[in-house]
Amino acid sequence: MDALGWLKVGSDGYAARFESDEENYVIYLTDMASLWCQQQTAAEIMKRCQDLNPLIESTSKGLIRQLRAMLANNPESHNLHVDSNNQTAILKIESRLESNIPFIWQFDLSLENADQFRSFVIRPLLAMLSEAASIEDELCNIIRSKDKQIDDYKASGASVSRRHLETKEFNAEAFFAARPSRTIDESVKEDMTALFCRIVIRLKQLYSAIVKRILSQKVVPVLDESSEPTKSISEDIETPRQSSPKVSEASRAENIRKRLLEEELNEMAKSVKNARIKKIL
Repeated sequence: MDALGWLKVGSDGYAARFESDEENYVIYLTDMASLWCQQQTAAEIMKRCQDLNPLIESTSKGLIRQLRAMLANNPESHNLHVDSNNQTAILKIESRLESNIPFIWQFDLSLENADQFRSFVIRPLLAMLSEAASIEDELCNIIRSKDKQIDDYKASGASVSRRHLETKEFNAEAFFAARPSRTIDESVKEDMTALFCRIVIRLKQLYSAIVKRILSQKVVPVLDESSEPTKSISEDIETPRQSSPKVSEASRAENIRKRLLEEELNEMAKSVKNARIKKIL
């Protein structure tokens, strides 16, 4: 699905993330303490449009395109209202189409678990913080290399033609010592949700890659030593296709398959047996 980054909605400290394809959408809403979500299919989108906008005829694709535009293009220009409690959240949008026809949409979102909140907010923030620190170190090394290059030019007799272009040698310790007070002062003036949205927009590709990696992680099942390997192996092996009508060739291929299967089973049985012996010892 194509996703919009986190965008601030309303004036009460909420941010929304909208993912969609041509027939479905998923929307997430957060107040930086909880996460709510709603998923709708094409049929559900059309039903919602008929309930809220009976005079409007459209397709699910057109409605999704309209919703994306309303959230992405200056959402402050629309009338957005968010009402949330412990379990549900409602995001209501009131706007007008190009023909000045009123358009209303209401997202009814359900509360997600804490793990989802960590996956979409906490863990990406920590990963982006780590990446920012790495970029900072790399930039400092580049500046130090440039200073050495300038010193080499000066040692060769070169000089700056315009005095205002001359710079002092970069001192990383002094530079970062002056940063905390300025950064804190700037951050206090900005609410937490707006700051989160600004960071995600700045590092949109990095955020998307992190979330994709988090959601794609799967737990690899551990094979129980007491389980019998014969059944699972036989189910995973496909019977080879008989490309020739000759019975002799089909029979020969079947015998080879059985022999290879028996050898594989024997090897696995030995491995399991050795593992059990080592565990007992």
